[in-house]
Amino acid sequence: GPLEVRVEDSEDKRFTESFAITGEATAPPSAAAESVPEPKDFWTGPVNSAVPETLTGGTVIRANDVAALVKRGGVVVVDVSNSPPRPEKLAPQAVWLPPPHPVIPGSLWFAGVGAGSVDAGTDAFYRRRLAEVTAKNLDHPIIVYCHERCWLSWNAAKRAIRYGYRHVYWFPDGIEGWRAAGFETSVAQPETAPSVTAVMTRAG
Repeated sequence: GPLEVRVEDSEDKRFTESFAITGEATAPPSAAAESVPEPKDFWTGPVNSAVPETLTGGTVIRANDVAALVKRGGVVVVDVSNSPPRPEKLAPQAVWLPPPHPVIPGSLWFAGVGAGSVDAGTDAFYRRRLAEVTAKNLDHPIIVYCHERCWLSWNAAKRAIRYGYRHVYWFPDGIEGWRAAGFETSVAQPETAPSVTAVMTRAG
């Protein structure tokens, strides 16, 4: 049938147009068509791809759930997005300022802990920081997220579960889902595992 469009601009000008709509609507792809099973271990494939709808041992939540938990208080919120690398073509002496990183207000940003395989230093860093921010309470609720369609948060949430945390919430819609729901963001700086060089320097 006909589709009538009416537009009014900021100068109170009005426009009306009618369009004839023909043909059959195309049904959106079924959610089941993109259903992804949980891997038995950490995901080591493409980071930015479809993710599972579940996390064994954890709870999948959406933006409104995150907002409710944050408002209630007593929850640790962790962004596990990777930090942007320094541009390769940038001169060594040039100052590089990474773009501001938006997060859910109150989030801690632990970069590098969501990879499918992490080195011993990164694993120790993540385990230690979670222990510090939860006061070593394995029942302390933890929300883990990064971006939409990103495995980093799934891996990091699974890693926290393996550390023994019993109330891990995974927010798969990430910062994009948080913004789309109309919630505000703040800016955070990344925390990363100390490099081997830094450790050797301090030891010396």
